[in-house]
Amino acid sequence: MPSLPPFRINEIFLSVQGEGLHVGERTAFVRLYGCPLRCRWCDQPEALAHTGVGRFETLTVEEVRDQLAGFAAVRKLCLTGGEPVIAPKASLLWLLEDRRRAGWWSSIETSGSRVVEELLEAIDFWTVAPKGRSAATFEGDPVEAQLPTLRRYAALPEARRQFKFVIQGEEDVEDAVRLLNALSYRGAIILQPEHGAGDGRRVFAWWPWDRYPEARLIPQTHKQVGLH
Repeated sequence: MPSLPPFRINEIFLSVQGEGLHVGERTAFVRLYGCPLRCRWCDQPEALAHTGVGRFETLTVEEVRDQLAGFAAVRKLCLTGGEPVIAPKASLLWLLEDRRRAGWWSSIETSGSRVVEELLEAIDFWTVAPKGRSAATFEGDPVEAQLPTLRRYAALPEARRQFKFVIQGEEDVEDAVRLLNALSYRGAIILQPEHGAGDGRRVFAWWPWDRYPEARLIPQTHKQVGLH
């Protein structure tokens, strides 16, 4: 095997998927370090370079593979971050193909701000999490800033993706609806109250259920049951 670039890994751990359509599923997580965005309410500052508390270790693809293989009776992988799509492409593709050959199903959690075409078919399920105004990470209109890349993700088959919106204030609902309208979006929509100041009751009241009745209001359930 040719030498592949190593990963910058914040952590590798076993838990349950606590967010979105696959909530409750026992999953091995690889949290990659680094992100091009600077969302002010990000709940994983340890995986970010600009926060002052970021940390990572450098691991080869084989070392990551071996840690995953060491988890007993698990066949689901989630790449998260940070922003996992900015990790070395060749290394990601090798790891994903290795796990696929071993019978694993793969998923990824991305902001949707970057597209790596080769990863689109290599990963079984995509969680795309556009950002609203409360994230304060885009200059100008966050909807216009994100539409070019989000159009590509919206083109994935409905069975292979969900759009997840972290909601802190009513302006985030407004941005989510504008974005969905601009994309003529069809498929799974997840509304997740922001972990610090979000309020599920308010999200429920703000959401236009007549326009998007298929949306699901799902908090971060892993935190509610005391898991990582």
